[in-house]
Amino acid sequence: MNRRLLPLLLSVVLLSHCGAPQPPRCPRLAWFSRPPAGPLIEEARQDWNVLANPSRRADWPAARTDYNRTVARLFDELRCPARPWDEAASALGTRILPMGPKDARLGDIKVLFPATDVDTKPIGDRQTTDGIGVPLVGWHAQPKEGRPRDSFAPPTGQPFDVTALLRFDSGDVPTWQFTAPLQKDTTTLGGRTVKLNADWSASHAFYWHMSDLDDFDAVKVLLPGRFSEETGLYFGQPYDPDRIPLVLVHGINSSPAAFKKMVNALAGQEWFRKKYQVWFFNYPTGNPWIVTAARFRGYMNAAAKYARAHGDHGNINKTVIVAHSMGGLVTRTALSSPGTAFYDCFFKKPLNQLRVTPKGRELLKEGLLYQPLEFPNRVVFMAVPHRGSPLAERIIFTWLSRLVRLPKTLTVEMLDIAVRNAGDILLPDPGHLPTAIDNLSPNDPSVQALQKTHIPPRLHLHSIIGDRGRGDTPNSSDGIVPYWSSHLDRVESEKIVPSGHSVPENRQAAEEVLRILRLHAGLN
Repeated sequence: MNRRLLPLLLSVVLLSHCGAPQPPRCPRLAWFSRPPAGPLIEEARQDWNVLANPSRRADWPAARTDYNRTVARLFDELRCPARPWDEAASALGTRILPMGPKDARLGDIKVLFPATDVDTKPIGDRQTTDGIGVPLVGWHAQPKEGRPRDSFAPPTGQPFDVTALLRFDSGDVPTWQFTAPLQKDTTTLGGRTVKLNADWSASHAFYWHMSDLDDFDAVKVLLPGRFSEETGLYFGQPYDPDRIPLVLVHGINSSPAAFKKMVNALAGQEWFRKKYQVWFFNYPTGNPWIVTAARFRGYMNAAAKYARAHGDHGNINKTVIVAHSMGGLVTRTALSSPGTAFYDCFFKKPLNQLRVTPKGRELLKEGLLYQPLEFPNRVVFMAVPHRGSPLAERIIFTWLSRLVRLPKTLTVEMLDIAVRNAGDILLPDPGHLPTAIDNLSPNDPSVQALQKTHIPPRLHLHSIIGDRGRGDTPNSSDGIVPYWSSHLDRVESEKIVPSGHSVPENRQAAEEVLRILRLHAGLN
């Protein structure tokens, strides 16, 4: 392909994704088509009274079903038309219960709508808990450009799990309570504890409907500089000091959406929801993975500082990382003590003898002579090319590498270092800085240097590897990474699953992650 055609091709791809998605809108019903609120409230009250009466236990299932259906209809009248919640509740002859510590923070939620409005098919089977109330999805859109974003909040917006109840035990006026089922998944009714009705898939599916992190994956390889601002570590839900962080790191030509089916399967487990919180690292994948590892370390250390400032209860030191493909190289690099292994594969002289600017010196220290992360406790490697992938040496991939446009902030400084130290640098082609594609070759200096780094013995390691269902390990491959590259001797478990390279989407792989996380939480 002529390089002049590349901008045109990318423009076509970008334009094909125009049109920002929107939250579900209110149903378009004429006012006279809406049932009056009074009879619906009385119907809900009768069902509530049945549920509160121990002598009517046999009637509870039918009453709960009718109550949930009736409150869902009332909630549609509460939210439509849009107006302040107190005003909307008063118009129905109800009120809003003052927010408790485990209730949803309505002030942080800009849009609230039924979970049934969300299509969850793209992430797998809908994960729910049967109980009382109406499952809702809350959405807090992030500020427009030019305004600061909430710390570690995902780009585009933050989803919330909410369950709505209309209570009849708080005085004469029916009272709306908006609970946060992730914080407390039960309520009291008639002096007993009952489960809340909850939909654990809807908010997750809606996030990926609204997010643009999974758009333009190929463009993020070719033009990584265009997506530098979206590089970051994001919390899937607001930070919770009582839960262990589960950090997900994706691979090349990918995004955190690679894990969306696995996260959905995890969310269906009550013990997982109580023990873990999901964080995900997003980055443009055309940059060298050593560079990405430096940024990953920075974001992880910042998140640890944030967690400790908000009371982490020791959970930050229990952090688990699940990394796929090149994300495993990023993770392993960030956690390993490099010594001078990476530096020596690029330079003949010590750093103090190179001719570099202060900025260049700092860049080399951060990327090659760094201090590794100290707090993650366990890592699950999924289809990771620890020793590279032979596919990276094929002509098509070497051609693609030449099309990658690395960020100017990186290339200007690195080319300056190369020019100033032309006789002391070991790059095969000093005029071409290695890209992520180059760095995946088994003969790449970075891959070879990685084998000389030191993985701390405190780390618990696991591998999940695909064999395309052929059962031919150790002569197997997932189609991208051969077993000889993805295998590590120093792991506590190695699971071979019948999968291609997209291991995070494999059911058996998700089950293995569940097993490991249960073990980590002390539940096995």
